[in-house]
Amino acid sequence: MSSSNTSTAEVDAVVYSKIMFTKCWSFLLICLGIIGHALSIYVFTRPKLWANPCTRYFLASTICGAFVACVNTPLRLLQSGYNIDLFGYSNVTCKLLTFVLYWSKTLTSWFIALASVDRFLCSSRSASLRAWSHIRVASWANLIMTIMIGLTYIYVPIVYQIQVGHVKCPGNQGPSTFFSGIWILVTFSVGPPCVMFCFGSLTIHNIRETTKRVIPRNNQINGQTQQPQLQLQNQKKTDRQLIQMMFVQCVYLSITSSLTSINYIYMAARPPLVVDALQAAKDDLFSQITGTISITGACTSFYLFTLSSQLFRDELMKLFKYLQRPFKKLSENKTGIARTI
Repeated sequence: MSSSNTSTAEVDAVVYSKIMFTKCWSFLLICLGIIGHALSIYVFTRPKLWANPCTRYFLASTICGAFVACVNTPLRLLQSGYNIDLFGYSNVTCKLLTFVLYWSKTLTSWFIALASVDRFLCSSRSASLRAWSHIRVASWANLIMTIMIGLTYIYVPIVYQIQVGHVKCPGNQGPSTFFSGIWILVTFSVGPPCVMFCFGSLTIHNIRETTKRVIPRNNQINGQTQQPQLQLQNQKKTDRQLIQMMFVQCVYLSITSSLTSINYIYMAARPPLVVDALQAAKDDLFSQITGTISITGACTSFYLFTLSSQLFRDELMKLFKYLQRPFKKLSENKTGIARTI
């Protein structure tokens, strides 16, 4: 009897931990996501940035991130925090909602990967490659990528369904679950960071080659000896910033997105055992933690942009200064009235 009471208390504690984690983390992501993405959309639509094709990729990623913050996260909050499962109403909602949520959160990473490709094209020595860095190309690339990612998850409406005797919406158990874990690992966890790393490295190589060509040319034009040491220091500083931006994005996306794939593979590879209530609660807790963390990258991209880009911060400060003008005028008017009196 005592052992049974202890087991029940442990199960209740695990379930309570899951609910509290989901509520706190989800509300935090919703608030940070709405504020951050609204500011990102403002910055990316400024004339100084809007003419750059790379901005179109970041804007597309921001819009998808806003969808994740406003739709994916609240659905997960309702499901795990308040036991309101919209996925379990019918097989139609199970298939459709799961497909849309996978589609949107994966697109966020791939649009940033396209931005790294655009940076490589911009820095290329080949004029034909540089011509591909164009606003029209960016628009078509965003559209094609949206369709391609949708096609990669076309299996979801086929595989996912409500199991008999359950009201939840998992994939069918067995090989299909293992395939889903591997597929999400490739398309969501590994694919985008690998593309960013490869093209980011090529971009840095192109910038180094360009700097080597510019230094001698400037020396000839000026007709005097420049200080190569200072230029090398500036080059290294730029390279460090580019490498830092690239690795921050790669590592951040890899960590936040790989956990959910690990959970899928673990659940599929584990021998089919009859688990008790405590183990089932622990499995559910782990699934909720990995699933919630997997959408963190999509909801918090604004803060990476702010930390890694001086230009982004400058445009953001212009907005804050503009918003402060009415308050400054009001303060000046009050000061003038006080002096008059």
